[in-house]
Amino acid sequence: MTTAVKTVPPPARNMSSDEVAHAASRARAAQQLWRRYPLSERVDILRKLWRQLMEKQEELLRVEHDETGKPFNEIKITELGALEFIVKYFTGNAHRILQDQAAWRPWLLFNKRTYVHYVPRGLIGLVTPWNLPFLIPMGDAMTAMLAGNAVLLKPSEWTTRTALWTADAIKATGLLPEGLFSVVTGDGTVGKQVVNLADMILFTGSTKAGRLVAQAAAADLKPAVLELGGKHPMIVLKDAAIERAAKAAVWAAFANCGQMCVGVERVYVEHEAYEPFVEAVRREMAGLRQGLGGKDLDIGRMIFPPQFDRVREQLEEARAQGAKVIGGEVIDADNLMLSPALVLEATMDMKLMREETFGPVLPVMRVESEEEAVRLANCLPFGLAASLWSTDLAKAERLGAQIEAGLLSINDVMTHYALCSLPFGGVKTSGMGRRHSDEGLRMFCWAQSVFVHEWPAKASELWWFPYDDFKTKLVAWISRWA
Repeated sequence: MTTAVKTVPPPARNMSSDEVAHAASRARAAQQLWRRYPLSERVDILRKLWRQLMEKQEELLRVEHDETGKPFNEIKITELGALEFIVKYFTGNAHRILQDQAAWRPWLLFNKRTYVHYVPRGLIGLVTPWNLPFLIPMGDAMTAMLAGNAVLLKPSEWTTRTALWTADAIKATGLLPEGLFSVVTGDGTVGKQVVNLADMILFTGSTKAGRLVAQAAAADLKPAVLELGGKHPMIVLKDAAIERAAKAAVWAAFANCGQMCVGVERVYVEHEAYEPFVEAVRREMAGLRQGLGGKDLDIGRMIFPPQFDRVREQLEEARAQGAKVIGGEVIDADNLMLSPALVLEATMDMKLMREETFGPVLPVMRVESEEEAVRLANCLPFGLAASLWSTDLAKAERLGAQIEAGLLSINDVMTHYALCSLPFGGVKTSGMGRRHSDEGLRMFCWAQSVFVHEWPAKASELWWFPYDDFKTKLVAWISRWA
C-alpha cells in the first residue's frame, strides 16, 4: 500500500489580476449573448453539453484520480452520479421554475395584469473547494448557465487540473458562447478578485473563509450563498436497524476519505445499542480496501496537506485524553495516506467531537437517552447535516424536528445533494442561502415585479390627482370589499 512515488500535485500558480479581469470581461460579453437565447434553447444546449462531457468520462476519471487519489468508482458514484440527477432535474423543470409567475391582485384591479419575471444576474462567481472538484463547480455552473448567466470559476489551487480539463472539454464542444464558462487559478487572493468582479457569489469552503467572502460581498451589496463547515451528528437510538446504521456510518465517515461536508463526523449511540453498533462498524471497516490505484478500491488518499496534519493532531489528542483509536495509522505521509480510524470512548472534550475533522475518522460516543443525543447534536455552532436512526419513524421525525441542521436524514445519509428538488444548505455557522430546489435555480436571477395596465387605455385612475372627499370615501369603500 505504500509507494516511493509522490502523487500529490503542487498547488496551481496565481493568475495575474489582469488575467482574471480579462476572463471576467470575456465571460460578461458571452453572457450578453447567452441571456438572449430562449430558455428552451439553453435547456437543449446544456443537455447536449452534459452528454458530450460524459462521452469523455474515462478521461475525466483519470484526470481527477491523478489529482485527488480517489478511486474511479467513487468519482462515478459521488460526483458523476449526483450530477446526472442535477442536470436531469433542472433541465426538466427549468420552464416551470423560471417562467413568468402570475401574482395575486384584488378584484379592484381586474383590468391589470401582475406577474414576476426572472432576469439573469449576469456573472456568477464560483469559489469551490478541493474535495469534490467536478461535482460542486459543475453542479453550480450548469444551473447558473441554465438561468442565463456566465460563470467565473476559481477552483481550489489544489484541484485546478480537473477544472481546467472541464473548461477545455466544454470549449471543445463548441456549444457555448466563447468564455461563458471561464476558469481562473490561484489561491485566496484570486478568489477575492473573483468576489469583487462577480454579480453573485457561491462559495463552498471553511467557515473562516466564508466570513471573509460574506464581508466582501456585503461591501458591494451583492448576493452570496455560502456552504461552510459541518459536523454531522449521527444519532443511533436503541431501536435502530443496527446493521444498516453501521454500514451507513462507515460509508458516510470514510467516503471520499472522509472529506465530505455532509459526512458523518460524530456518532451518538444510546447505551443499549452501543456495543452491537460498534461491533457492526468494526466488521464493516474490516472489509474496506485502501490504496492509490484507481480501480477495485474503496478509499484513496487525502488531498490537502494541512488537512492531513490536522486529522493526525486530532487523533493524537484523542489518544492522549483516553480514547481508544482503532486504525488511524499513517500509511504514506508523502502521499497523505491515513487508514480509517474508529475512535471509541470519545467525549465532548476532544477536538474531533467539537471541531470539523474532514478526514477518515469516525468517533463514537455512548449516550444515556435520546434527549441527551439531541442536546449534544445541537451544542456546536455547526448546522449543516444530521441523521437520526430509529425504526419508530414517528418518534424519529419528532426528534428530528428538534435538530438544528439544514439537512436532516432519517435512516439514511448523504443523499440530499443528488435529490435536488430539496433545498441544500446549512444553518448557524454552516452557511447561508440554499442551493437546489426551485429557490436554488431562481436565486441566479433577480425578480422583476411587473404590473401591467391593460384597459381602458386613456382613462386615469380614481386615486390619482386631484384629491377630493368623494373620491377618498369611494376608494375607502371599494378597498373594504376588494
